[in-house]
Amino acid sequence: MEKSPQKYFVLVKVGPTEAGGIYDAIMKWSQQPIQGVKLEEAYQVFGKWDFAFLFSADTNENALHFVGDRIRQVDGVVATTTMPLAPMKDYR
Repeated sequence: MEKSPQKYFVLVKVGPTEAGGIYDAIMKWSQQPIQGVKLEEAYQVFGKWDFAFLFSADTNENALHFVGDRIRQVDGVVATTTMPLAPMKDYR
């Protein structure tokens, strides 16, 4: 049986006037922004964080590269937090 890629949820905080910059950047990303990473969903959220991304990666190293080399490099990003997801139950 083939192992499923690990899913991750990353929260992104941007500077007070920087939301447009990350929005423009993410609209240009492909579904596979780097080798081994597949974007699944992007969200605009409210409160302490501004954006959130659900993605899968074939290795933790590729997940780290995506967050560090793509997300954190977008002008205006001031913080990220990344959570590997461990499913407990599929409700579909």
